[in-house]
This record gives sequence, C-alpha cells and structure tokens, in this order.
Amino acid sequence: MIPMKPLPHVGAARFCFPGPDKHPYHHRFPKISYVFGQARPVFTITPTGPVRYIKRETIIRIVLAIIIIAALASATFTFVHAKTPVRIGVLLPLTGDIEIQEPLEWAQENINRHGGIGGRPLEFVYKDTGRGDTVQLARELLDDESVRIVIGPPTSDDVYLLTPEFAKKENVLISPYTTSGDIIRAFGKTGYFWRTTQGDVAQVNAILTIVKENGAGRVALLSENSTYGRTFYDWTGFFAMEYGLELTSIHQFEPETAGIQSDVRAALETDPDYLIAACGPLDAAEIKKEIDRSGKPVRLILSDAAQTPVLLAALGPAAEGIAGTSPTADPTTGFSIAYQEKFGHAPADYAAPAYDAVLLAAYTAARQDAMPFESLSDSVRAVVYGSGEKKGWDAQEIKEALQAIRSGRSIIITGASGPLAFDTDYGVDPLVTYYAHTMVEDGAFRTVKVLSSAKAGSFGTSGESVSRTRASGSHIDLDPAGKETYVPPVERSGFRAVVVGPSSGWKNYRHQSDALAVYTMLREIGIPDDHIILMVYDDVPHAPENPLRGDIHNTPKGSNLRSDAVVDYAGSSVTAHTLRQVLEGRPTDEVPVVLDSTAGTDVFVYIASHGLPGGIAFSGASGPFTAEDFTEVTETMDREGKYRRMVFFVDTCFGESIARNTTAKGLLYFTGSAATEPSRGAVYDMDIRQWLSDEFTQSVLSTMRANPEITFRDLYIAVYEKVTGSHVRMLHSGNFGNIDVSVREFLRP
Repeated sequence: MIPMKPLPHVGAARFCFPGPDKHPYHHRFPKISYVFGQARPVFTITPTGPVRYIKRETIIRIVLAIIIIAALASATFTFVHAKTPVRIGVLLPLTGDIEIQEPLEWAQENINRHGGIGGRPLEFVYKDTGRGDTVQLARELLDDESVRIVIGPPTSDDVYLLTPEFAKKENVLISPYTTSGDIIRAFGKTGYFWRTTQGDVAQVNAILTIVKENGAGRVALLSENSTYGRTFYDWTGFFAMEYGLELTSIHQFEPETAGIQSDVRAALETDPDYLIAACGPLDAAEIKKEIDRSGKPVRLILSDAAQTPVLLAALGPAAEGIAGTSPTADPTTGFSIAYQEKFGHAPADYAAPAYDAVLLAAYTAARQDAMPFESLSDSVRAVVYGSGEKKGWDAQEIKEALQAIRSGRSIIITGASGPLAFDTDYGVDPLVTYYAHTMVEDGAFRTVKVLSSAKAGSFGTSGESVSRTRASGSHIDLDPAGKETYVPPVERSGFRAVVVGPSSGWKNYRHQSDALAVYTMLREIGIPDDHIILMVYDDVPHAPENPLRGDIHNTPKGSNLRSDAVVDYAGSSVTAHTLRQVLEGRPTDEVPVVLDSTAGTDVFVYIASHGLPGGIAFSGASGPFTAEDFTEVTETMDREGKYRRMVFFVDTCFGESIARNTTAKGLLYFTGSAATEPSRGAVYDMDIRQWLSDEFTQSVLSTMRANPEITFRDLYIAVYEKVTGSHVRMLHSGNFGNIDVSVREFLRP
C-alpha cells in the first residue's frame, strides 16, 4: 500500500462549542474531496456555509466519517494503482538506420518478466518521430497525464526546443543518443533532462586519444555546421593542445552541399596525418573520395554519425580502412554477447544506452512508488546518486533493483552501457561512456578496441564529467626570462573605455548581453558615461524572437541592461572600420565620437563576438577586424601617444590569434581561447531559450565581483581555472609592466 499523506491542518476552520452565554457563533467546516491522480491522491479543502451550535457528538461523527472516507480512498487508490500499467513515452524514430525498438523492448521484457514494477507492467507509448512532427508528438505526450517520463527526443536541437516545456510540466526526458556538448551547460541542475551516453566531448577525447596512440602529430578537423557538429568544432582544439598535437586546420561546412570538396582540399593542403570528420555518411563519403583523389597519405577517422550502412553503400570497396568511433556497451557487462545470442546479430551503437534509458525510467517510477510526494526530478537524482549494493542489467538483477528501490533502499545501478553514475554537480551526463574504435574491414565496421572515457587520454579520473574537464597545465608564462619591466613614461591623467558587441541577430544574444554587462560594470564602479564609447549592434532587445521586448539581461531573470545604456554606435555603423577610427582617435562626419585619449590616458577595450583564426567578426559587409588591423592600430596608437597603458579583454573564438604580432608598449591582451580554439556560451535561460553570456566574460565578471581588488596576474589564474574547454591566454605581460597591480586600480575614473 502506498503511504497516505496526513490530512493537512486547516487553519481557517475553527471548531467552537457554545459557551455558557449561549450566544451564536458562526463557523465553517472543511469540505474534503478526493481526486484520483496518476501518481497520488490529492486533498482539497473548500469552505462551506455557516453553521451554528455544533454538538460534540456531531463533531465526532464527522471526524469518523472523514477517517472512513480517507481509508476507503486509500484502499481504492491502492487497488487502482496496482492494476495501472507504468506508461513510459518513447519519442524517437522507429524506422531508419538505428534499430531502437529492439533494445527498448528487450529491457521492457526483462522488467515485466518478474512482475514489472510492484506488479504493474511497463508499457510504452510510442510516438514515431520518423513519421510525424517531433514537437507535435511531444505535445501529445505532455497532454497525456498518464505519461510523466519520456525516452527521447531524437536530436540535440529537439532537446533545446522541448526540455523547457517538459520542465514546466515537471516531466522528465531521458535521451539515449542526443550528444551535443552544450546540453549539460544549458540544462544541468534542472533535473528534467538526462541522457544515458555522455556528450560528444567524451567522443572528441576518444578520437584524439586514438590519433595520439597511432603516432600522429598533426590533425585537421572538418565538422558539419549543426548542433551535433558544433561540439567537435568546439573541443578538438582543446584536446589537441592537451595532447601536444598540432591542429593544422579547423573548419565547419554546410551539410550535404556541393562546396565540401573545396573544404577538403583546403584541409589537405595543411598536410595533416589524420583528418577528423564529424558529419553524416553522405558527406563522409565525399570527404573520403576527395582524399583518394589527392593521393595524399592522410588517414580518415569518423565520428559516430557517419558509421551507417549508407556510408558503406556509397563507397563500396573504397570504404576499406576508414577508422571511427561510436558509443558502445561496457564489454565487462556481457550485454553484447547476450544481445548476439538473443537476436542473432551484434547490438547497434546505441542499443546499450537505449536499454539503459528504459532501466532509468523504470527505477524512477519505482522510486515514485516508495516516495509518492517526491518530485520526479528528485526521484531521478535519488536513483542515480544511490549507494550500497550494486545491481546490474539482466532480468534477475533488475527485479532485485526494483524491489530494493520500492522498499526505500538505496542501491548502485549499473546498466548495459556501464555504471549509471552521473555528474554530481550538473546531472545530465553519466560519468563513463565506452567507445568502440572501429575500422571498415571486408565491407563492415569491425571493433578494433573499446575505450572507456574514464581512461581515455588524461581525463575523466577526477569524478567530474569529461565535458567540464579543466586544462591540465598550459598556463602562459607571465614572467619569461629576460622580460623587461615596462614603466609608463608619464603620470596617469585619465581613463577611457571602448566596449564593442558587433554581432547581430537573436542567436548572438550573448555577445550584446556581455558588452552591456561590461558597460554596466564600468558605470557601477564610477566611470562616467562620456568616458565610455559603447558600440553594440543593439537589435536583440527588440528582436521579433524576444519575448521580453526592450529587454536584454546577462543572468536568468536578471535586470534589463539596455534600459540605462547610452549607445554611441549601433546597427550598420558598428564596423571594423569604425572601431579603427574610434581607437586611433580620428573623427569624421560618419564617426564623430572617438577616443580623446592622450599619452597619460589608461585605455580599456572590451570586445565580444564570433571569431575566426586571425579575425574578429563584425556583422554586415564591412568584414572582420583582423590580426593585421590589431597590430597596425595598436602600434599607431603607441607611436602617436594615444595611451599610457592599454588593456584588451577579448571574448571570441581563436582569441589568441588576434594579438600575437603587436609590439606596442604598455599593452596587455586577455582572451578566453588559444589560437586554435573556439570559445562557448555559459549561461542558458530556459524562459527565453537563449544563451545569455560567454563563459570567459561570465568568469571574469564573477571573479572580479568576488574579489574587487584582484590583480591582473591572479585574475588570469582564476579565470584559467574556471573556463572549461579552452585555454585562457594573457599576452604581452612584459610590454604592460606590473601585472600585480589591481584590475580595479586600472579601471578607476
């Protein structure tokens, strides 16, 4: 029997008896109603009409009636609940390259073989996304009150669309194969999205481990321009640097377009030992054909998305020797052997994670039986963060696990894909995923080796998810041998700042938000507005997609940063050419507001935008602000006495590549990524479904708020440790002089 919640105390209903003076009293009795719910009874209390002179016997009869009704309701609920199937939604394609029903229904069979969940059979509510619109099918599941846990959705883009809706309803999504690396950043700690395979950050790690073990020194990357491909683009540079590999080329391409041949040729011109391709099978086939035409001895290694029969059919014998990686079962569990015996063929790549998604859903439902008033998200947490006896994936172990969980005991759960232990801070990701290193032999993908993400390379051993691994030790030497200490030739006479957010469009919300956050920080510490030149494209606050018109904020539910900001250049006037004129102090009719700095002025410049190797992107047709522009502008300002000391904070991909060549004195350059690395967003707002900030800027601002007197040296070290997946860089510390000075001292009015 499910334990019943005690009747709530009714503070508004006072039971009073007539006093000696017999004056009438007006009272209200509670009306108690019982509602049959999917998971538990709900009691509601509603006032009724006035009552006079209540006898003690009447009160006793009413209380007894309440007890009897509650007991009958509990018995009825228990009887109905025991006969009701546990209904789990499945929001996945049921046809196509991945055979998903087979492992799902095997898990269902193993659960139901020994009585299901407390005598209740597990039942799937299938919604085939291969034959219908995913969003509409998801709405149908959300409208079905009998379904609170859904296995799916099929793509990472779907996760961003649907997780906020499931979170509002307090329903849970469990995905076996949506692997975008940023999902853990976006939906970590919410408790409403989980997956049974790690994000593709772990797969990038596995690929680079294989490449390194095979003796490569130079690698190139081609990744499709999609949510899936983005993780490979974001993280390959990071792991290449950690493993001492040279990333010769990194490029994104539009999937299944004719231009891919030229992209392949450009990558091959850099003479890599390995070309890594993160894409679908048709694009992978074109990449292999172009490699063969070139005659170069470049080895191709593919991510999991390309490893389908479509690739083998497209290439025929030319597919021989292609390497790849894909998630697979833990080889020590015996799942693959048992699967082969049952079905007569080896399990598909995502069979084990799909099987485990069913287990996680069933265990969560069992936990709800034990704790019916616990939130669903807390029930998942209780299951995945269990302790005590370990239980495995087969039918007998599942039976024992379900019995233990329903009795309120904590256990350690293990699935077909490995330990179902999850990231303790964020949730979402399991701590370990196994990857098959495959090779095409005799027209089929053969497993050469199985790698654990906990052992690949040097990562995963700290107990954290690999997607939040810190850089291991590539700090910039801020005190190189022979460094000359620069001393400004004149006393400080003023301060000026230039803040730039040149990206346009709703998707670039975070760049404009970060620029406004830095502008706001400067104003808060006392910098007058006429000492700040603000260049921001400024279309986000009133973008059609913005549900909060006129608003742009940097933290969820944060204050509107746009309301008090005075923008000097907006829209099409925010160009690389305008920035050059502003910094060099050359006013024109089109660019009237420029730096009025002198040899005694300390200058601060902040830029947040997209980046490319050797350039900072500006929207419109003006082109990027290039490394050559940076060198020319800073050396001109130095030569013409336009500053005393100048500090750049730059938050872009490939940020280090912009400032390597300048010789300007008194200059310090601080950026969130090395020359071969992208940077990424850090703060996601589910209400507006948008990234609010970039990780480097968010880390800088939070560190400075926590320690207002922090020095430039200590800021570099602190932010280096906070930023994940890229190597923070501080360049030209020798040219700047004393980096042990307080940042706030530099930024004073």
